[in-house]
Amino acid sequence: MWTANRFPGPWLVPALLPVVLMTIYPIGYALWTSLHSVMILFPDEPFVGVANYVRVLTGNYFRTALQTSLLFTLYAAPSVVLIGTLIALFLQRRFFGSQVLRSIVLLPWVLPGAISAVLWVWVFHPSFGMLNGLLLDLGLVETSIPWLTNPRTALVSVAIAHVWTQIPFAVVLVMAALATINVETVEAAAIDCRNPLKRFAYVTFPEIKSMIVVLLVYNSLIAFTSYDLVYAMTGGGPGTATTLLSFQIWRESFSMYDFGAGSAVAFIVVLISAVMIVAITRALPSDLFASE
Repeated sequence: MWTANRFPGPWLVPALLPVVLMTIYPIGYALWTSLHSVMILFPDEPFVGVANYVRVLTGNYFRTALQTSLLFTLYAAPSVVLIGTLIALFLQRRFFGSQVLRSIVLLPWVLPGAISAVLWVWVFHPSFGMLNGLLLDLGLVETSIPWLTNPRTALVSVAIAHVWTQIPFAVVLVMAALATINVETVEAAAIDCRNPLKRFAYVTFPEIKSMIVVLLVYNSLIAFTSYDLVYAMTGGGPGTATTLLSFQIWRESFSMYDFGAGSAVAFIVVLISAVMIVAITRALPSDLFASE
């Protein structure tokens, strides 16, 4: 008799089939493409081995795109985790209008990336943007700042917009972690220690540190592979100031029509992402995920 206990394999096919079709096959095809010369203008697809990878790594734009992507990740990921944790700690309190405020905080999460980009382009607009208007009214600057057209400020401006879009997810997860803390432990800590920073360091943080690490790894990957917001706000400019590796994949594939090189950049991004995950987790205390 066919049962799930005696013959588990066939019962897993309906669940594994979509994974194979939607994940494994595209990844395998992309790997195959990265090892071949695949260009729209030429019907032949000869095997070139690692030539695409060598050409990409020695190209003019890869090093710049890599440095920009790492810098963007360094700006964005810790900021999302830090600000998200602070907002979650604030919203955990009971006060008038807290439920409404929690709903408002989630709004950036439901907006598509293109719409978020349009909003922030208006904020950073050099002529009639809200930020420049506020700074001029306060007398902090004498002339408008070209936030998105100045190479020195463009990447930071885009990083701010990215952080704004990712904060709600961090808030939700941190609040979920805070909800699991024993209420009696929190009340006892409030009585024994009046300093909120010490209570957070010795009581709250040990309970949510695993979630903080998960968020840090997740947001590092999201920032490192970000594309839509950057493309919609700056198109990778000015110059190469906001050209990330994800944008380089698009450029190689759909601007240069060299899908072999584009797939090679994509697999390099996957490899760097894996190294980032290992580096972050190895740098953490070994007992981080140990049960209390």
